[in-house]
Amino acid sequence: MGFRTRRTENTNFDSPQEMYKDNKRKKINGTLDYQSQMIDLYLEEALNKQDVALELPTGSGKTLIGLLIGEFRRRKFKEKIVYLCPNNQLVHQVVEKANNTFGIKVDGFTGSRANYSAEAKSNYTTAETIAITNYSSLFNTNSFFADADVIIFDDAHSSENYISKNWSLDISRKNNPTLYNSLVENLKDVLEDSQYNRMMNDSPLREDMEWFDKLPNIKYINKISDFTPVIDGYVADNDLRYPWSNLKNHLHACNMFLSWGSILIRPFIPPTLTHSPFSDAKQRIYMSATLGESGELERITGVNQIHRLPMVADWDKKSIERRFFLFPNASFSPEQDDEILLKINDLVKRTLVLVQDDKTVKSLKGFVEENTSTEVFLSSDIEDSKTNFVECDNAIAVLANRYDGIDMDGDSCNMLVLGNMPSATHIQEKFLTNRMAASVLFNERVKTRIIQAIGRCTRSDVDYAAVCIFGTNLENALISPKKIVNYQPELRAELEFGYSQSTKHENVESFIELLELFFEQEDDWEEAEKDIISLRDEYIAEGNTKKDEQSFEKLKEAAKHEVNYQYAMWKEDYEEALKEIELILSILSLEELKGYKGFWNYSAGLVTYQMYLSGKSSYRELSRNYFKEASKSTKTINWFNKLLETDEKEESTLNDESLIDVIERIEVQISKDGVRNTGKFETRVQEILRLLESDDGLKFEKGHQQLGELIGYISENATGDADPDPWWILNDRLCIVSEDKIYESEAKPIPVKHARQASTHESWIREKVTMLKRDAKIETVMITTSKVIDRAAVVHGKNVWYVNRDEFVSWAIKSIEFIRKIRRTYPGNGDLAWRAEVMQTMTEDQVTPQDLLSFIQQTRLSEI
Repeated sequence: MGFRTRRTENTNFDSPQEMYKDNKRKKINGTLDYQSQMIDLYLEEALNKQDVALELPTGSGKTLIGLLIGEFRRRKFKEKIVYLCPNNQLVHQVVEKANNTFGIKVDGFTGSRANYSAEAKSNYTTAETIAITNYSSLFNTNSFFADADVIIFDDAHSSENYISKNWSLDISRKNNPTLYNSLVENLKDVLEDSQYNRMMNDSPLREDMEWFDKLPNIKYINKISDFTPVIDGYVADNDLRYPWSNLKNHLHACNMFLSWGSILIRPFIPPTLTHSPFSDAKQRIYMSATLGESGELERITGVNQIHRLPMVADWDKKSIERRFFLFPNASFSPEQDDEILLKINDLVKRTLVLVQDDKTVKSLKGFVEENTSTEVFLSSDIEDSKTNFVECDNAIAVLANRYDGIDMDGDSCNMLVLGNMPSATHIQEKFLTNRMAASVLFNERVKTRIIQAIGRCTRSDVDYAAVCIFGTNLENALISPKKIVNYQPELRAELEFGYSQSTKHENVESFIELLELFFEQEDDWEEAEKDIISLRDEYIAEGNTKKDEQSFEKLKEAAKHEVNYQYAMWKEDYEEALKEIELILSILSLEELKGYKGFWNYSAGLVTYQMYLSGKSSYRELSRNYFKEASKSTKTINWFNKLLETDEKEESTLNDESLIDVIERIEVQISKDGVRNTGKFETRVQEILRLLESDDGLKFEKGHQQLGELIGYISENATGDADPDPWWILNDRLCIVSEDKIYESEAKPIPVKHARQASTHESWIREKVTMLKRDAKIETVMITTSKVIDRAAVVHGKNVWYVNRDEFVSWAIKSIEFIRKIRRTYPGNGDLAWRAEVMQTMTEDQVTPQDLLSFIQQTRLSEI
């Protein structure tokens, strides 16, 4: 073996494009015009910026742009370049495309550091090749890429969970049961009884499983020294030790969120600049299909100022691919989803199905295998390569939580099916969106996830795909009037056209025929194409109609100070943190930002309380004032006014907060039925009224239970002979439990056994329903067709209310009309202005929880 001679790379070029002309390994002609425009813009404006963002829509070739910039810097400046992807699948995909299509030599790094190839490590260390790896390889406690000069973030918009995971202790009830239960026991003295009972309940109601809250920081801070040893003892031998090591000495800068499924401890914004592999880089380049306008990129990355390069080539108005959207649930019930999916599967060679959880993947895999001969591919089957899937002529890929990183270009797959996707991915998002009514903060993040999802099968200007949307939550996020205006004109036109084609089908066959016409790509579709383009041009002519534009501007302005606040808290510099909050509060002046402003008033209350604890007594009253301001911003948090000791009396059971309890659940029901399609709602209503008017007692109970759910109560029913009939829970302080009796005649006296049975229901509820407080108000009512009571039964009816069935049906009709009215203006969950309007309408229509109590509490059973 001879000596190896030194190889010197040519650096005699001034731009990535000039460099790329000499590349003889590439299998493409070079950069397209708009790609060159973006590269030129980068060289002109951002070559020496530390943080720069490039907005490059799906299918615009952002991978090539990012690799060319990286390769240019590697060769020209001899810099070490790391290109980050969200997951291993995308790492393999980029490596394959770079080496075999673009002719740019790169090395991939996946798995543990110990298993990295020696040659690849050497190539990166000496800046001979670009390193392609995943986010987790950089954001960990011992990164091999700690000395990167330039970090390129692909799909930066979807990096939030990958980045924040490094500073998030997510204690799962399922995966960490011992720690979860131990921590709940440790927190018992600061939890309300209802919270503790919920979290320790091994047989939860659906409402328990969906519940979430935030432990007030004053209580949380006072418990840090107690729960730290508990966590220390359990994380030493599992993966939780990594985020815990980052958080343990900074717990005062974090929040604790609670739910039945997990306990989450994390800072509001990840302090990425405390992580040297990230902070020491000479340049960080964020590439995204949608950078957004509300400062979300700054919040996600923990960087207070990022230089944005504007879009080129009218990408903000037009798309470079074509999609045909179909919404089966606009015409058919969810019960027909399986039938429609099978017919789609029969029509196409390959289908990509994206769903929101592994449970759905498992269920769908079993269903397909049981009913077809189609080969089912899961995420692990296509992680290294999608070749087997693409070469199969009867295949379906079913993936969970994968709204990015799956590129099915060309004829790889022309059929995309999307199931419901979550609007919030962790408890912090859920808390801010729903409880603080700050949904505007996450509107862009949700929109970005959706745009990523619907672009999986259209990756270039010649690609086309059908996109079938199952589930009303996703449907609402796409086509509800206040959401659709926020999408760019061409996508908006595709959505409008697709939805109009999806309604008023009487049979599945006519629905599937539309798909056939689309895939034929002949005259019928040519006419449809003209319609879409015409719609697009109309929206372009209308100009900017985005509903949230002004809010986004304010949120973007505030983002810088939010990031600064987080670093001040990390250092325990409370005076600096308060200065940043005061700037944030001055910026968040719009009414639609009131809920988010409340969160920052709450944060100011916490900071000033910390200053009070440090010996500055004057801050005690200031802290209380901030908490009071926070409580004014939202009616959904019942503990804002209780954070400091006061002489104020406990709030009454029925106040504005109780209205929000109902409204939040009404939002869920409206989303479930669909916003633009009233058919499902009206069918549901007619079924409820039919059941309530039935002479069959069991059917009446069913209608009673369904009515409660429709109008915003936690509505349950038991099955035992002596158990209560439906009970409606308003919140942890009020429950209305019933005994339903439909007799053959109104002259039939209510017998002793039925009156006695009703009188025991309160005790049953107190024993069985764990979400209620110990001193919760429980009202028992008998709803019946009878108008008389057996004389011997009177003694058992003194603590039971009486409502005649006909009167109850009339009240039900009034409540349903209220729901019908407010559905028309529903903009999506967590909209503060809409909630205020609904509260007013509910009061005017006399269907508030207090009105319900007043209706029930007119006559005692013993008095009829």
